Amino acid sequence: MAGNRLVPTMQTHKQVIENFVREGKAGMGTYVKATDDLLYSRVPAGYRPWGQEPWGETARGQEAPLAVRLKDGSLLANGARLLDPMHNHQWDVLKTLEQNHSRFGVVPFHSVAAAWTDGAIDDWNRASISISALKEEVAIAVPSGGERWREVTYKDEDGDENTRSIHSLGDSVVRVKDRFYLSAVDETGVGSGMYFLAELVTDRAPKTLEDAVNFLKPGVVREAEAQGANVLRQGEWFAIPTYYRTSELMRDVERGIAVYGERHVLGKDGHHELEEAVIYKAGPRKGEVYARGVLRHTKDEHVDLRLGTARWYLIVHNVAGAAYTLSGKGTAQFD
Repeated sequence: MAGNRLVPTMQTHKQVIENFVREGKAGMGTYVKATDDLLYSRVPAGYRPWGQEPWGETARGQEAPLAVRLKDGSLLANGARLLDPMHNHQWDVLKTLEQNHSRFGVVPFHSVAAAWTDGAIDDWNRASISISALKEEVAIAVPSGGERWREVTYKDEDGDENTRSIHSLGDSVVRVKDRFYLSAVDETGVGSGMYFLAELVTDRAPKTLEDAVNFLKPGVVREAEAQGANVLRQGEWFAIPTYYRTSELMRDVERGIAVYGERHVLGKDGHHELEEAVIYKAGPRKGEVYARGVLRHTKDEHVDLRLGTARWYLIVHNVAGAAYTLSGKGTAQFD
């Protein structure tokens, strides 16, 4: 100790994290540090765990936020994919938040940056968002329920039903500036699901996650579900079963008010491809798209949706503003 200058007491990472979450206290560990409102991880360029050269890619020489205490005391945890040892710090934060029954949300900060800048910047490190501004302009409307796994069913190429596990860090709804976003995992994504942040077209905060999901459904989908229809989905596209016969649709094709196509890609610059489609170009159903067969993603980011060939489905887009997904090392990307 030089003179009377006090040297901060070093704490374990667990102590720093628990004191920040439970009591809002600052603290300092070897790599995990906290102020009253920011918990972060800083890994030196010379990082050598147990005195050994690390195996594989690590976060040495990097700094990343782990959690921020917002204006109302809620905690916003960074759900971006971080490298070791930050990854371990991140999981310790999430476990502590769950065990402490804190009011929190889990959102990749890269996605916060994308929402903040209307998609202009999708990298938190380049967004230049101050912690004080984040505390003022971001709020948690519907908190996370914590990490969970759930089973979903899907049909394989032979038409047989199978199940797979979907992983979520905790779906939640957050407000960024004056817009609300659903932060969740889409079970139609390949593997254990695909993270997305979707802007809700509403000026009021949803009360529950179910409420938020319903905001994404167009009226025709909600009406079909209310009548008991088995509405299917892949990403942002819904498939509503209809009773139209092939002969009816092909008659309209012959009349010139609709066109038949194979491998039709939905939307401008889209990636969702229909095996068979009938697209109306005129008449009262102008703009409607009907499909059968397989709905696949051209970049293989979603599990194939097998509609079958016995029935035609009306294909409709969700109701959402900007939407962002994550790929690579936690970088926000447009879907």
